[in-house]
Amino acid sequence: ERTQKRSFANASDFGKMPYFAIVDTTLREGEQFATTEFTPQDRIYIAKILDRMGVEYIEMVNPMAGKQAIEDCENVAKLGLKAKIVCHTRCHMSDVKAAVDTGIQGVNMYMATSKILSQHSHGKGIDVIIDTAAKVVDFVKSKGLEVRFSCEDSFRSDMTDILQVYRAMDELGVDRVGVADTVGIATPSQVQHVISEVRKAIKPTTGIEFHTHNDTGCCIANALVALEAGATHIDTCVLGIGERNGITPLGGFLGRMYTCDKDEIKKRYDLRMLSHLEKYVSQRAHVTIPFNNYITGSCAFTHKAGVHSKAVMQNPAAYEVLDPSDFGIERRIELAHRLTGWNAMKQRTTDLGLEIPDEKLKIATVMIKDLSDERTIGLEELDKILISLCSKKQPKAAFISWGADTHEHKAEFYRKQTEDAIKSLDAPTEEVGPTMILKFQGHLFDKAILNRLLDLAVDSPCSFKVVRLDVPNDNSKESNAIIKIIGDVPDMELLKQKYENLLETLDDVAHTRMIELEEQEHEDELAAEKEQKQ
Repeated sequence: ERTQKRSFANASDFGKMPYFAIVDTTLREGEQFATTEFTPQDRIYIAKILDRMGVEYIEMVNPMAGKQAIEDCENVAKLGLKAKIVCHTRCHMSDVKAAVDTGIQGVNMYMATSKILSQHSHGKGIDVIIDTAAKVVDFVKSKGLEVRFSCEDSFRSDMTDILQVYRAMDELGVDRVGVADTVGIATPSQVQHVISEVRKAIKPTTGIEFHTHNDTGCCIANALVALEAGATHIDTCVLGIGERNGITPLGGFLGRMYTCDKDEIKKRYDLRMLSHLEKYVSQRAHVTIPFNNYITGSCAFTHKAGVHSKAVMQNPAAYEVLDPSDFGIERRIELAHRLTGWNAMKQRTTDLGLEIPDEKLKIATVMIKDLSDERTIGLEELDKILISLCSKKQPKAAFISWGADTHEHKAEFYRKQTEDAIKSLDAPTEEVGPTMILKFQGHLFDKAILNRLLDLAVDSPCSFKVVRLDVPNDNSKESNAIIKIIGDVPDMELLKQKYENLLETLDDVAHTRMIELEEQEHEDELAAEKEQKQ
């Protein structure tokens, strides 16, 4: 049983990590995110992955939202998941009855208690709120379902008022009371105070569910403090999506709790599912995963500074509080940059199965560092340099013949080898695959035509290269651009069609011509241009 009844009076009774259950609300709060567009199939798939990860609760949209919401609740409820399926509803009998009829296992109801929200919603006083909630809570309990009552906008509500409501709900026998930082205004110290007071006001067997928005950037810290103060359930969303800036992110929260008790978190949750789940949700919510996203961001386990890299290669825990392998993620050591050290280079040669003398590698490291100040060096290019250095060996007889000056000669010899390896990077390479060369003539800059053309190229699966760009100083004169497209023929033809459609649409704004060039025509133009310059 993921959700068992227990006493929550003292969080310290449960060891160094406070007891908690996750109420993931990606399929409710996450639906409210600005660009989310989940399909019924998405909701079923996300629910299954959340269940496989091990979350204890999955919260669904109020069925009163429409026919599809009813079907979604019914479909997820009958999947037979281990997680409990609950519906988020207003404290209205009609909402709650609709939720119960879908076959869910619990109802998460709420009413606004702050003056600023209540006057713009139900307009009721605290006594009326309690009387209204009593009837609805009794109905849910009569159906044998879990029930939570939440004071919406708890942190802008009067403390006396919400404690009165929570005591009344506790007497009615709710499974949990909800404390909601609806606008993300609470500080950690405020959360500690409010949750502690609520904990003292209700029975030790009654749970406290904490819901916090991230408008001011405190959601994960506030979630942890809430648990330490006596909360038992934390609301999360995949990637933290939700209304406005969203709420506590599932991945970030799990990372935080992992540092409290790694073994327990690994036992309870399949952390290796997180990356896939976030990628899926990011696609359906039309967002990119930030570079600094907790755990799954592209830079989350990337090390660059020389001292850091050396330490991490010897003992990852030196600079990592989370083990990426527990989340199915690989760490990355950035090598070819001005901050790198030769230890990092040596580790790379080992990874590649190469043997390069330390003296040669140290000289190469200095030269690679200097080169990185002039241009970006990718990992593939670095590997080419290292492979080249490994293949170039000097006969021992030559070293002996140098006599007393062997050290200086060897250093110069290694420098020359590294120079040659670096120069080989600039050797021209043939593009792989079919190509299409398109020439654009017109007012490309003053009307931002070129920007739109390049945006289409970036969004296509094709590779592209701007091989020529003529820009007159006078904006009234025409510009020329030649773009070389590399890719599969159908993809290139589709991109060309998009270009034609765009130029037709913009014809009234700025007339631009597109001409497809043969390879020979392109070479002739380049040759003619070269002659003019001479």
